[in-house]
Amino acid sequence: MHFFNLALAYFRGNLILPLGSLGIALGIGVLFTVISVFNGFVGQLESNIKRVSGDLVVETSLMNQATEQDFNALFADIPGIVSTQPQLHWFGLIGRRGSRSVSNSRSADLSGVLLVGTDENIPPATTKSLTPMVVGKTLADELGLKIGDIAEVVSQRPNGKHAQPVRHSFQLTGTTSTGRFDQDIDRVLVNRTQLALLIALNSNFTNFKINVANNTDIDSVRQQLITHLQDAPFDIQRPSRIKTWREIGGTLLRAAEDQKGTLAIVFSFIVLVAAYQLIATLLLLISDKRKDIGILGAIGASPASIRGFFLALSCVITTFGVVLGLIIGMLLNANLHAVELLIGGGKPIFLPEVYKFDHIPVAVDWPQVWLLIAITYGITLLFSLIPAIRATRMSIVKALIQR
Repeated sequence: MHFFNLALAYFRGNLILPLGSLGIALGIGVLFTVISVFNGFVGQLESNIKRVSGDLVVETSLMNQATEQDFNALFADIPGIVSTQPQLHWFGLIGRRGSRSVSNSRSADLSGVLLVGTDENIPPATTKSLTPMVVGKTLADELGLKIGDIAEVVSQRPNGKHAQPVRHSFQLTGTTSTGRFDQDIDRVLVNRTQLALLIALNSNFTNFKINVANNTDIDSVRQQLITHLQDAPFDIQRPSRIKTWREIGGTLLRAAEDQKGTLAIVFSFIVLVAAYQLIATLLLLISDKRKDIGILGAIGASPASIRGFFLALSCVITTFGVVLGLIIGMLLNANLHAVELLIGGGKPIFLPEVYKFDHIPVAVDWPQVWLLIAITYGITLLFSLIPAIRATRMSIVKALIQR
């Protein structure tokens, strides 16, 4: 314990040593923030994908003869599935200024939307002639729609080889927000039965949103779904496509995960450089304290004791650096928006159109943080062996006669 007391005294009395801690702190703080942001981004992306699409999506063909009850009976035979939700997906165009813009297909006020027929609760319209809808808040702002406003939607009915155009008035009865720009800009939620009647479909579902129990192997459930659908006693006409939430996430999810690992490696070099700078700091301390080291040797301090002192000093420097780095990282996480505006000259850098979210998501993964701290201690102690060994090889006589 006396090693650490002596090391702490040296740390307080030498300005160079706190600067070494500052270098480590900056590396830890930046890496802590980068990992937290990417953990938040990936976690938020995964959460939103699962919330919108479930763990699995079974896409069905409109030409199949199977009913919703047929599919539900099939799903009930597969262990691990806890809930299924039929949905009807259809595409349409919605106009900002009502029927006039819908009548002109070249109007800049038209927006392509995905009509999502769902069994979720949709607030009713004020009159029976209008169909209620719930849209993403971003889409409502884009179209200038407020609760109670009426919007025209044009779509098409399948009619043999030719599609039949259809238009209908919808009343905005609510807005929703998933936190993802790409989801909130083009989704229109309507009642599934009403949507099926509007487009005159015999089947009122195009896919099933499936959720599985926690700790269930999704790939195993998917394989069982494939097998059960192939052996189904009803006529499916066309094979159903089954996608996991990771496949639905596509390249965006994979890119986020890859960038998280890449940036963690890149910013780890900041910690590595700070640890390397610690060698220079300790070597400078040895040159400055040669006489003190000689006195320690003269009064009987063993080489192991001298090495222990410098390793203890390295631990003190690293500890102050780690603590300060964590404080810096948490402050950055708590004030990311202010940092963003500061870097961007008053303008946001993380645009929702590009990064999908309307905010910068942050999630601290403490096991990763402890691993980062352990690696930092390991690197600094390893690098500290060089000056520690050099100090023990110093000639006591030469150190004592130094002026």
